[in-house]
Amino acid sequence: MDDKTRTAAGIAANLQGIKYDDKRLAELAAEVELLNGAVREAAAQRLTFDDDPANFASLMAREARK
Repeated sequence: MDDKTRTAAGIAANLQGIKYDDKRLAELAAEVELLNGAVREAAAQRLTFDDDPANFASLMAREARK
């Protein structure tokens, strides 16, 4: 099990109280990696380090409506 899959397992078990088999954990880790990349890319194009943190939530809400 790689680090990303191990992280997904820890989040599922410790934060959600859910246990998945290794195959599903690997799938979840890949999905989260894709989503995380998309969010980071969208934010990087529209936000700067000094922006108000609320701007991030606002950006995500706007993008979700598209």
